[in-house]
Amino acid sequence: MQPQSREPVTIPVWVVFGFFLLLLLCVGSFVVDPFEVLHELTKFREWEHRAQQIMLAAVFLPGFAMVLLLIKRVQLVGPGGSSWSPPPRRKLGERVSLGVFMGSGGHTAEMRQLLKSVDRKRYSPRVYVYCNGDEMSLRAVAEIEGVEEKGERKGGGYSLVALPRAREVGQGRISTLVSATKTALHAFFHTFLLPLADAPLRPWVDVLIVNGPGTAVVLVGVAYIRRVLGLSHTRIVYVESFARVNSLSLSGKILRSLVDKFVIQWPDAGGNELTPVDEDAVEERKGVNDEPTQDELKRVFEEKESGTVYRGWLV
Repeated sequence: MQPQSREPVTIPVWVVFGFFLLLLLCVGSFVVDPFEVLHELTKFREWEHRAQQIMLAAVFLPGFAMVLLLIKRVQLVGPGGSSWSPPPRRKLGERVSLGVFMGSGGHTAEMRQLLKSVDRKRYSPRVYVYCNGDEMSLRAVAEIEGVEEKGERKGGGYSLVALPRAREVGQGRISTLVSATKTALHAFFHTFLLPLADAPLRPWVDVLIVNGPGTAVVLVGVAYIRRVLGLSHTRIVYVESFARVNSLSLSGKILRSLVDKFVIQWPDAGGNELTPVDEDAVEERKGVNDEPTQDELKRVFEEKESGTVYRGWLV
């Protein structure tokens, strides 16, 4: 048996630059007494006006520049960017790990219907992400996997990851920011740090499929970290809700330009951004009760193109 060839690992120049910058900061912490610096900062109001302006500029301008660089980096590595690359061609029957976000309520019901036709031998292992206290999603996973599920479980080709809910219905903006940050920290630990420690060269999952709501936005944001760092990363598929006929949901509007494949189930919801191959499919609408075929799911998960596509009705 011939050994499998490994793809070369390349480290972006900006990652190396960031490493040396961090190293410089560490060296500076030994040269300069940090307690003395903090003591001087407590007297900030006593400084001369010009000194205050210089200090504020030294703090905020680099931070603002880093935010702009991050936005530019996301544009480059996102679909349509110059650094975006199509998914690697896989051999027939090659396994692909699949991450699924169960959004609770109608989102979970649609996801359960969509996953009925997924080849579990091909898409394995599977990771189901759900929100704490969402018993409906746990029952849906049990139905999909054909087992009785009671809490956290690993084995049998799938595992569960619980996250705090990023936003409750009717929740205020300030409290939403706090809860979303908490969700991001949990997602960062479970989907970035732990997989990075276990297998640094492999992403958390090969494909992540989401269909909302707000917690999915946070999950996708965390999944983008490896992509921004130039590491092997997860391909993301967003399936818009069946209920969105003429417009996109808020989650869909946010993620539309970020995910590798954006799937709508009504042609009017996509505006003028349908790909040509799918505009022809609009004339051949399927029945509402038809389940997705293996060929349709393969197109959704594995096609090279990016952008908004119309898939008949997947759920």
